[in-house]
Amino acid sequence: MTWNRLTADVFFWQDSCNVYALVGSQGTIIINAGTGRWLDAIDQLPQPPTALLCTHYFRDHSAGAARAARMGIPVYVPAGEYAIFADPAEHFRQRDTYIIYDNYWDLFAPIEPIPPTGVLRDYEHLTLAGHDLQIIPLPGVTITQIGVAVAKPDGPLIFCGEAIHSPGRVARVAPFQYNYNDLGGAVAAYASAGDLRALHPSALLPSLGTPMLDGSEACDRALALLQENLALLCAGRPDEAAAIRNLNDDPLQQVTEHVWMSKTESLTWFVISESGRALVIDYGYYSAHGILSPGYSKPYRRRALLHSMESLKRHTGIERIDVALISHFHDDHVCGVPVLQRLFGTECWAAEPFAALLAEPEAHCFPCDWPQPIHIHRTIALTESVQWEEYTFHFGAMNGHTRFAALIGFEADGKRIAHTGDQYFFLDTHGNWTTELTRWDDKQIAQNHVYRNGALLDGYAQSATWLGTWRPEIILSGHQPPMYTNADFFDLIDRWASEYADLHRQVMALGADEAHFNLDSWGGWIWPYRSHTASVRPIEVLVTLRNPLPYTATLEARLVGPPGWQGSSVEVRAEARAEVSVRLSITPNGPCRRQPYAVDLTADGRPFGQVAEALLTVGGAAF
Repeated sequence: MTWNRLTADVFFWQDSCNVYALVGSQGTIIINAGTGRWLDAIDQLPQPPTALLCTHYFRDHSAGAARAARMGIPVYVPAGEYAIFADPAEHFRQRDTYIIYDNYWDLFAPIEPIPPTGVLRDYEHLTLAGHDLQIIPLPGVTITQIGVAVAKPDGPLIFCGEAIHSPGRVARVAPFQYNYNDLGGAVAAYASAGDLRALHPSALLPSLGTPMLDGSEACDRALALLQENLALLCAGRPDEAAAIRNLNDDPLQQVTEHVWMSKTESLTWFVISESGRALVIDYGYYSAHGILSPGYSKPYRRRALLHSMESLKRHTGIERIDVALISHFHDDHVCGVPVLQRLFGTECWAAEPFAALLAEPEAHCFPCDWPQPIHIHRTIALTESVQWEEYTFHFGAMNGHTRFAALIGFEADGKRIAHTGDQYFFLDTHGNWTTELTRWDDKQIAQNHVYRNGALLDGYAQSATWLGTWRPEIILSGHQPPMYTNADFFDLIDRWASEYADLHRQVMALGADEAHFNLDSWGGWIWPYRSHTASVRPIEVLVTLRNPLPYTATLEARLVGPPGWQGSSVEVRAEARAEVSVRLSITPNGPCRRQPYAVDLTADGRPFGQVAEALLTVGGAAF
């Protein structure tokens, strides 16, 4: 076999996938690896390979990358797929292979480790081999697939992975079935085709199928026909059909003159200043792409994409986000913040109860945490008020959906407004989700408290008290449209605070004279949750303990591990039901991988056992 020239600087090798060679002034970039047979013919290329870029991890695209890496060719992979390339054995250990209701094509992953030199981040511009490249997110056969655009005078040439095979067609639809009998990947592929059309490519070079080199009009027709056919494929599926229709909707809806709502998975709220700057309250998934699978939470099954910016520019002229102000730490509210920070230099402001959780996700194991660290520019105490442009923001404690959250209050356009995160959602009298949120004597509160998020008995009383004092006219929430309050609204949340506490006292052993760990049943936690050390040494951690007794007690805490591990202990006095933090250490006796160890708690001589665990890796390259 030989390399075939497609254009002045692009060569083509027919393998288990199309392998392309983009020749530049400083070397050659290989796009996808196939089986790697092309490595025997690299001397046919005008310049030696200086980088191999993989659009996605499927074995028929990636298997040859292991040999390329051994030959010294740097391998770059999509950021969301790094772990699958680097450690496929661990990936397969974690993958369920019995009772599969998750049909995502992650069993088509490499079987041999492919050590990446670097990652390809969405929207990133980079220079390789003398070419200016842009990374294009192209969710479809995988949620994390990327394309590579090369600037050309008549429009970009795009190596587009499996986004299209030939005019109107894809190579395979089976990978579009992300879950059991859905077709979410087809919605993602439809959206990706639309994103490619917006770039007006002069050429499309798919990894499976026919290179399309006939100019931008022909490429647009090919992609438009693909969208038509994908819509037909989804026509008999109400959810997918609706998702495709919604892709054409304006994501922004005006609430007041300077406050806008973006209709995404978790709602993003834009606050616009008179000087023409924008602050967002939360910035999560762009779910219109069909790429969010709530039941399957592995990091490579979710992707943060830029959203709402074109609409924001169209309505306000604003092209960047100045500040992201966060209501709570959950991934569907914050996953897009690193994208904003990387593209626009956006500052992130977060309240004290959860700022560290955003900055150090590896250090804890609370639910729904986005694994990418977020740089926190300002940590805000709940007693503090902060100024941004002409707006003053106030904060309050809330607990119920999660203890790691903050109420946010501000005034805009003569209205007093509060953002309540995911604390309050409302149903009609029949228990159905409702968008009519102006009348409250016919509503009930959805039970949205999540115990593992950290739930305390007085959690809803905290938020009801703050809201009753702030008295907002408009409530912004994480997943429902704007709510317009009246006296019935505040009566309703007050009643729920009492009902919530009474219900749990009735069903749980939470008596004033009983030993308990409050509503969430946490005895404590260890920070950091995940630790890695290259060699055996003492590991120091911060242990937070809760006194389960209704009176001041002496707590004895001791770290315990497998036989041969040595843990320290401490005694500390704690007020009734109080939380206290102490420093302890543990010394492993040899190499291990994600070995659990625990803190054993005794309160005034009464044992409560191993109330919290953490994980330690000794040796190896990573946790």
